[in-house]
Amino acid sequence: MPDCTVVVISYNDAARLPRAVRSVLRQSLRDLEVIIADDASTDATPEVAARLVASDPRVRYLRRESNSGGCGAPRNDGIDAASAPYVMFLDSDDELPKHACKSLLAEIERTGADFVSGQISRLFESTGRLHPYYPTLFARRRVIEGIREEPEMFLDS
Repeated sequence: MPDCTVVVISYNDAARLPRAVRSVLRQSLRDLEVIIADDASTDATPEVAARLVASDPRVRYLRRESNSGGCGAPRNDGIDAASAPYVMFLDSDDELPKHACKSLLAEIERTGADFVSGQISRLFESTGRLHPYYPTLFARRRVIEGIREEPEMFLDS
């Protein structure tokens, strides 16, 4: 059983999907699985996903029959299919830093928390620059006791 499942959701994003999946496969935590959860794409996403599945046994592909109109349903599909005790989400237009899975897994095991979160950086493709998203939220390490203590943790990034 893998240590972590990373659910990569995608809708009509065949061009960027490989980069997102490769960022997961290149993690320093090797014992993981990738589930591509396709929200009924009408572009080349199914063909691109098939190539990714063929390239690495850790990659699986799920495709919804009809578009859900949001992120929740494909993420839930990925959760239902996950075989690891821990699940992470990644959008097809995002990438994970090399040690993201290992660092977050170590933190959840160290603290016994129900979930963990790490700093998110946004890449501005026009300039190639990374900018922290909510830098004050991740300015220091801490354990919070509930949503009321830090509701910003639950904002959609």
